[in-house]
Amino acid sequence: MSALTQSQGGEAAAFLGSLVTWFAAIATRYARAVSQRRALDELARLDDRMLKDIGLYRGDIAAAESLPLGRDSIAHLTARRAEQNNARCARRCD
Repeated sequence: MSALTQSQGGEAAAFLGSLVTWFAAIATRYARAVSQRRALDELARLDDRMLKDIGLYRGDIAAAESLPLGRDSIAHLTARRAEQNNARCARRCD
């Protein structure tokens, strides 16, 4: 086997490895997005009183559902809840 053939074989293996890594990353992101959408569906089934108990509103769920699949909808809800808690604290402290 010549050095050129070995080099081409190594490049092909590296390309195949990077291709597998890329597909694994895509599959992981897709699985995470599906999991988050299922969690949003469960939250959407709660009534308004239950949502209020956990610091969310129906509009927050709708906004998270409208995000593109690549965006982290759970992080969006977490940030929204933190904003609401900060606003509530600011009103109490004034």
